[in-house]
Amino acid sequence: MKANKMERGPMHLVESLDKEMGKSIHTCIVPIGDYQLIVTRDPENVQAILASNSADWDVGEHRTASWSPLVGHGVFTTRGEEWKVSRLLVRPQFSKDAINDLDLVERHVQELFEAIDEYMDGRPAVEAGWTNKFDLQPLFYNMTLDITTELIYGYSVHSQNPKARVKLPDLPGYPAPDRMNISSHMDAGKAWIETRGALWKYRWLLPSGEFKKHCEAVHRFADWFVQLRLMRGDAYLDGLADTGAPRKDRYVLLHELAKETQDPDELRGQTLNILLAGRDTTAALLGWIFYFLARHPRVFKKLREEILEQFGPYSPTKPSGLTDFGKLRGLYLNAVINESLRVAPVIPLNERVALRDTKLPRGGHPNPLQPIMVPKGTQVLISTYAMTRREDIWGPNVDEFRPERWIEKGGRKFGFEFIPFGGGVRQCLGQQIARIQTAYIVVRMLQRYDVIENHGRPADAPLKFHHTIENRCGSGVVTLKGHKLLLVTPWPVPAGFAEGLKSEFPDLEVVIHLQNWDGKALPLEVLPPEIWKNVTILLTFSTLPKPEEASTLQYVQLMSAGVNHLLDNPTFKDTNVKFCSANGVHGPQISEWIIGTYLAFEHHLPQYLQQQKEGYWDRAQMHTIQDAANKTIGILGYGSIGRQTARVARAMGMTVHAYTLHPRPTPESRRDHSWTPAGLGDPEGTIPAKWFSGGSPADVHAFLASGLDLLVIATPLTAQTKHLLSKAEFEVLAKTAKGRTFVSNVARGPVIDTNALIEALEGGLIKGAALDVTDPEPLPDGHRLWGTKNVIITPHVSGASVKYFDRVLEILKGNLKRLADGKELVNLVDKKRGY
Repeated sequence: MKANKMERGPMHLVESLDKEMGKSIHTCIVPIGDYQLIVTRDPENVQAILASNSADWDVGEHRTASWSPLVGHGVFTTRGEEWKVSRLLVRPQFSKDAINDLDLVERHVQELFEAIDEYMDGRPAVEAGWTNKFDLQPLFYNMTLDITTELIYGYSVHSQNPKARVKLPDLPGYPAPDRMNISSHMDAGKAWIETRGALWKYRWLLPSGEFKKHCEAVHRFADWFVQLRLMRGDAYLDGLADTGAPRKDRYVLLHELAKETQDPDELRGQTLNILLAGRDTTAALLGWIFYFLARHPRVFKKLREEILEQFGPYSPTKPSGLTDFGKLRGLYLNAVINESLRVAPVIPLNERVALRDTKLPRGGHPNPLQPIMVPKGTQVLISTYAMTRREDIWGPNVDEFRPERWIEKGGRKFGFEFIPFGGGVRQCLGQQIARIQTAYIVVRMLQRYDVIENHGRPADAPLKFHHTIENRCGSGVVTLKGHKLLLVTPWPVPAGFAEGLKSEFPDLEVVIHLQNWDGKALPLEVLPPEIWKNVTILLTFSTLPKPEEASTLQYVQLMSAGVNHLLDNPTFKDTNVKFCSANGVHGPQISEWIIGTYLAFEHHLPQYLQQQKEGYWDRAQMHTIQDAANKTIGILGYGSIGRQTARVARAMGMTVHAYTLHPRPTPESRRDHSWTPAGLGDPEGTIPAKWFSGGSPADVHAFLASGLDLLVIATPLTAQTKHLLSKAEFEVLAKTAKGRTFVSNVARGPVIDTNALIEALEGGLIKGAALDVTDPEPLPDGHRLWGTKNVIITPHVSGASVKYFDRVLEILKGNLKRLADGKELVNLVDKKRGY
């Protein structure tokens, strides 16, 4: 798992085999917990598993269990008879010439060139004719997503050029597909699958809420097209005339599959299976090819010379001339593709499980050339990456990128030592499509560009492998090309912040709008429509564009930790815009307020300050002062504020009890994945001595009955938490804590029933209270709370700090980096839960 987290799982496997077994041992048994698996890099064993003895093997159940929640049941996720049915349904489609539509590819290649041309937009370049530095990989992923969605559904998502998106027809009961965010949902889902896969049969230990959200988004995307096809029938293609395609009778996979089955779940599963594979394999392969070409100018020069000789110079109106796979054989271009697949295989690991007691031809002990018996149910990991690192197969220069190895001595013939797209009966159906599309795009790129230069720093950073196939290295160029950031803020942006963003993200456009704010109510103003034009990222407290003004908006970074003030805003609730909270910025100062007011109360500071004001000396109450050591603090809502409060309380010798709505039974579930200032909080969730959870009154009462000296309310305000503490809850506290509980509310006033709180204070059910929030708020003159005994009230200032805005900007900057890297944003708001 550590190697996977470092994105070097395949390399770790090779290193471990070489270190533990030696370079001559290619098959071994690895114990993991209470089971064993076999790891092999022996082509003889691989051939037996995938081809000659394939009836004894199938993909493991965990593959279906891991991937089917995201992409459903299809040709890549099913097994046994179900897979055979899928194969019969899908395979004929890949034998049709129409599926290899290079006219479609050419249109999206031109959009790729337009995207690259934007990096020649007048900023100083090295010299005339050069682009500015940028990262090609995201553009390849955009292009292959655009190609694949158009091939499968007839409509491209146009992630490369959103302006080219056509208006989709209305489909009653089905919201329009989220074309803007489908890629990020797929990537986030894959990230969860990789982590779950590393845990194997213990994957259930991971919380699944975030994963489920991404799966649902991916399903909604496919369901819309499936339902449109089922409703329109053979007329489905009639609506495609305005999609930019030259003809409406072109091949569309969904349309063809629907002629064979009308099952919406099967259509969704099969198309999503092919969408994921079709986008990722080609994009990853292209990324690696240009990664190596940028670092090997000799190879680039030789390849470009061949391309110009074979296919001629570039012309925007003349396709490459490469029309079929047969033309690749014998070309240096094919050697470059093969060598890229060898050094950085797009599928570095494969696996199978024995369906019955069987054997592998090699790997026995003590003679590794003898067979090895394999019991039914044993999983075998096939390391395609490790096979491509064997010196005895590839020679002493195995680690060198050298395409010539594929054409020397009449050309290399390869077998099961080189299976970049799998092998045997489950060999990838689309490998020829991936190869021809890759070759076509490489030809067009090298026809148009005469030099490519590496700007990754450091240039020789180690390779990384991510979700099995994504191109990554330890260097790279971070870009937010095409993004516009608008900061709507009541506070001046610190000097140098905008310049620092421009330095780190040179392609990011930054606009600052300073609000007039009286420091009282949330800053809110209606901005002119033109200010929202082309804004993709927004920093704000509460000022939002109308939905019709937010057509380009992708991500809103809020300056508040809560979002209850936005729950009814149509831009929040009715769009696919991602919102991130400022969760974590309040932890230090609010925890100080909580502990400070509690200690002030226990040490009678309000009374002594009153004595000072009135000018007299009285020590009569000194014998009732209580310190915090060995007291119990209960934290209702164990988020960033609660975790930092727990940290401080434990340092004073207090025992911590935590309460969360959802159970946290495992170490992973107790970890905090939100933003936290470095060195603070409880990121691992190890401080609480007891952890309570559940949404019923009985669950809350169990927590309140745990003998609390200090009760901290730090839970979000939702419909479920309104008046969470009322008369019955104060009675539970009184019964178990005997009136010694001090209540501190830093959440929202309505979480506590104010009348019940007053009665509890005046009736001695609780010892006292500190309120930074009230209901109503602001607390009006003459309200009964003002005169209630044993209560400290402050005007919602516990979260105030001169460092507040700096922390908000730190969250924003980190999320900009994540956005540029295609990673999940931190503090992402769950709109359904309201926090």
